Amino acid sequence: MGTLGKKIGFIGAGQMGEAIMRGLLKAELVSPCDVYAMDILDSRLQYIKEKLDVVNSSSDKSTGYSYLIDNCDILFLCVKPQVIKEVLELIQDCNWHKENQLAISIIGGINTSFIEKYLREIPVIRVIPNTPMLVNVGASGVAKGKNAKDEHSELALKIFETLGVTYLVPENLIDSVMAVSGCGPAYVYMLIEAMADGGVELGVPREMAQTLAAQTVMGAAKMVLETGEHPGSLKDKVCSPGGSTIAGVRALEQGAFRGTVMNAIEAGKVRMEQVAKKSE
Repeated sequence: MGTLGKKIGFIGAGQMGEAIMRGLLKAELVSPCDVYAMDILDSRLQYIKEKLDVVNSSSDKSTGYSYLIDNCDILFLCVKPQVIKEVLELIQDCNWHKENQLAISIIGGINTSFIEKYLREIPVIRVIPNTPMLVNVGASGVAKGKNAKDEHSELALKIFETLGVTYLVPENLIDSVMAVSGCGPAYVYMLIEAMADGGVELGVPREMAQTLAAQTVMGAAKMVLETGEHPGSLKDKVCSPGGSTIAGVRALEQGAFRGTVMNAIEAGKVRMEQVAKKSE
């Protein structure tokens, strides 16, 4: 058994579930025999078996959920929001050993209170991860449900700190975290694509332009994290008087660049709130 000393089950073995499995295994918090997976796609479970050596798995709805709950200390809920109600209805009457188990949901827009209606006394932690977890540079927010104690949030933080930066936040901020770090990678990819397209328009070969753009974004992000300087200050240091960078900054401001990004962040939060209302 790994250093975490827990058996971990995953309801849903998609990309995010796989990313968490990989992080746990790489950090040796668990061993493959400690990991259990339930997914409706046999092909997905076969992939997990081949890539991660996870053999404790099932795709059978009638027995698979009980199989995980009977064996696991921590149960990750990694399904789509539109099917979580069905899943909770199927698992609520399984043989939970309440005093020792924890449910961790990574489902966007689904509040802990919704899950607690079905799981009752089971402690629930809600986590908002993001896709860069796949390369161990994720950014996550962790929130406690009403039955969760400090020991549960500390356990969740320990798990997700193996996958990147993690913050403990009150649940009323978790949708805001989703809007910034959960949705944010898509906006950064769009920025990289646009920068590369601009380079191609100016004659730079596509592969070179994309690499230059991606490396520039990564380097700029690292500067913010490692220097602790305000991004505006770092921006000013690149902008020489009368130079090409300040000309580009003006072009971005004429296109309402910062305001548009802020609107995108707000739109992401609003959509998560809409998802939560639909699930009620």
